[in-house]
Amino acid sequence: MTEVDAYLEGLPPVTAAVIRGYYDRARELVPEAEDGSKYAMACLTYRGRGLISVIRTEAGFSMFPFGSEPVALARPLLGGLPTTRGGVQFTADRLVPDAAYVLMVEWSRNHIDAALARRR
Repeated sequence: MTEVDAYLEGLPPVTAAVIRGYYDRARELVPEAEDGSKYAMACLTYRGRGLISVIRTEAGFSMFPFGSEPVALARPLLGGLPTTRGGVQFTADRLVPDAAYVLMVEWSRNHIDAALARRR
C-alpha cells in the first residue's frame, strides 16, 4: 500500500473522496507522478521531488505545491481562498478552482524539470 493510499484509508470516505479527486487530477496532468511522502505528508512526487500534497486539516483541507511561487502565481485564480506562503486552504464547499490547481501542478513539474536539467 502506498503512502497516499494509507493516508486516504484512514480518513472518512467523504474527506478521502475530496483529496483523492485532487490526486487523480494531478496524475492526469503528470502521469509520471508517484505516491510518496515529503515533510511527513503523503504526497505525489515527480522525479523524486515533492509535486503536490493535499491533506485534511481542522478547518478543512490544505494543498501544498512544495513552494511559495506556485501559490503566488495561482492566487488570482483562487477566488479569495486563504493562502499561506506555501499552501492553499479550502473546504469541501469551496474547492480549489481547476485552473489554479492545474497552474500549481504544472508549475511544480516544470520547476522540477528545470532544476534537474541544471544539474546535468
